[in-house]
Amino acid sequence: MKRKIVAIAVVAAVCAFCAVFAACGESGEEYSGGYMSCLKSDAKLGEIVMLGAHDAGTVGQNEMACTQHSDFGKMLDAGVRYFDCRVTEVNGELSFVHANTNSPAFWGSELTLAEACDDIVAFVEKYPSEVIVLDFQHTWDATEDKVIAILEQKLGGIALDKSLADVPAEVTLGQMREWGKNVVIVYRTPEKCEQKDFLYEREEYLQSEYNSGIHSISENKYEEKYPLLIAEWDKYIAGKSEGKLFVLQSQITATGWLAEAEAKFRPIANDWLADLEKAENADKLAAINIVMRDFVADDDIGSERASDEVFKIVVKLNAAKGLVDPDLQEMLFEGENIA
Repeated sequence: MKRKIVAIAVVAAVCAFCAVFAACGESGEEYSGGYMSCLKSDAKLGEIVMLGAHDAGTVGQNEMACTQHSDFGKMLDAGVRYFDCRVTEVNGELSFVHANTNSPAFWGSELTLAEACDDIVAFVEKYPSEVIVLDFQHTWDATEDKVIAILEQKLGGIALDKSLADVPAEVTLGQMREWGKNVVIVYRTPEKCEQKDFLYEREEYLQSEYNSGIHSISENKYEEKYPLLIAEWDKYIAGKSEGKLFVLQSQITATGWLAEAEAKFRPIANDWLADLEKAENADKLAAINIVMRDFVADDDIGSERASDEVFKIVVKLNAAKGLVDPDLQEMLFEGENIA
């Protein structure tokens, strides 16, 4: 009976990876859930392979600025555990933006910060083994105190703080569970981080490289630029620092045709990730932590449904890193040789 209960839990956990580099599909809700319960208690946050959402919360903006069509609840259900957050005040509401410029194209989305926080709270109440990283890499001085006040009010009780751990990347899932913490908040302003124990300074605790010249791809140049971007990932990995959460910025910049570009690039990115399981790529696999992309939980960009690819790639990569509970791994990968 015990093995049957565990097996059911594992199936639910595996299905949670319904969107990594492909779309969730129309019936994606049947795959929703948590997956970190599959991982060992001593797995560190800085070594777990997890999905990240670039410019999270930009739902409702026009095609120049929108990089996600789903709200936080849907992205969490799709397996997203890292959110690139850019928040400012628009029309009296703290909402997500692509950039704070004079162009209306980049102004606030349909999603407010308070709504996103509520989605997170609801999700971790249902799946208490999950850990979520919020990366506030862009905020603006005039609204910072308001942003921090919302975070403290909504997430303060479940956010890791410096009284418990100095270095988030070194914290284990077991410790997060023991402490009743589900969220790590990384923030860009050092002065604000000094004032609030639940804010970890971004530059000190997180690494996220981006080469605009390589990531930017024009519509008639994608075939020659995609290999250059993958080569750039190797450089990012080679320069990884110890003791930091590591974000692989694998999204592309393609103004006006981003959804189409993502659909073209996604199979190539999947193949690259899957190859990390090979023995000759052990060093790269060891470095992989957060993989960030656009449209991670959306089903309208021409990509195929992701459940099989996610199982093959993400769960196996965590298993290959030795992070999946051994008893569960036996059931997940019966008869397969996992590196």
